[in-house]
Amino acid sequence: MRTLLVIAVWFGSAAAAVWLSNEDAAVADAPGQVMAEESKIAAVESGRLAELPVHAGERVEAGQLLARLDTQVLEREIAVAQARLKQLGAETQASAVAMESDGYASERSFQADLDDVAGQLDSARADQARQAAELKHLEAEIARQTQFVRQGLAKVDRIDDLEIRRKTLADGVAQWPGRIDALQQRQREAGARLDQWRTQHRASTAPVSREARLQPLRDRIAEQVEALRVLRTRLESAKLVAPASGDVVTLLARQGDVVRAGEPFLLLSCPTRRVVVAYVNERDGNRITAGTPVLLRRRTPQREEVRTKVIRVADVVAQVPQRFWLTPMLAQWGREVYLEAPIGQRLDTGEAVDVKFLGGAQQ
Repeated sequence: MRTLLVIAVWFGSAAAAVWLSNEDAAVADAPGQVMAEESKIAAVESGRLAELPVHAGERVEAGQLLARLDTQVLEREIAVAQARLKQLGAETQASAVAMESDGYASERSFQADLDDVAGQLDSARADQARQAAELKHLEAEIARQTQFVRQGLAKVDRIDDLEIRRKTLADGVAQWPGRIDALQQRQREAGARLDQWRTQHRASTAPVSREARLQPLRDRIAEQVEALRVLRTRLESAKLVAPASGDVVTLLARQGDVVRAGEPFLLLSCPTRRVVVAYVNERDGNRITAGTPVLLRRRTPQREEVRTKVIRVADVVAQVPQRFWLTPMLAQWGREVYLEAPIGQRLDTGEAVDVKFLGGAQQ
């Protein structure tokens, strides 16, 4: 028995040596199999899962909602941005009407602009102080809850909730200096416009053009429109939908959990979207590139052949499936080469195929 085992190992080693030999030879033919494409679902931004309406093993359709992140903070930011855009539109319209009436705005209109900005500045400073106080209180609460967790009196989920709130609040506090600087700049601009109007009318000089006077307001409207577009894009990305029909294979999170940006928490198998995986030796794996033409040959009595191409080559060496080992008792290793599934050709998931790389090695 031991002699037979030695002979088997020897033959396996010889077969592997042949598989790995001859550096200058063309890329060797390789076995492959048809696999259902798997999609890893991850959030674009970190957040709490407000909805997770699917479960492992469930069949889902393309476009069906898989998960949704909590968007309460985003919705408030959008509401503020919409109000600000409406305010800017009203200011621009008011300025345009005033300029139409007398070529400039009246001194009262400029003074009203200045007073309005001063009021907004006072309100902003008050909101800044309020949020800073809330942040300080929240940080103290986090420290207190952290102590409770260490003592086993509270769960870490509570700290996660507080950390999300703290981050949102800290982001808001960090934005206040910029907002206040912008308001102060507007205040200076409003004061300068008022001074300019008085100087021009006192000296009976020609007015600046209407368009030039309105341009700063229009620029701010364009900036606000872009900011609102970005917020709405973030809101839309909080809804995660199935890229194709398939089956939910794995769930790595539950509703209410905090998920991190870019970390998959759901694995979806899409039987209707297939990919062919070929298994080549390491040497050939380093010589094959995306776009390399390939000939697939089915292992049916008709031996149908179809052409396709390489999509990508795996970065690491992995163990070849046991069904493709040259010797049943000797594990074989190589690189996975992903091939585009031929269009119009019926291939069954799990079907084994023979793969021939055309054109020889590619450097």
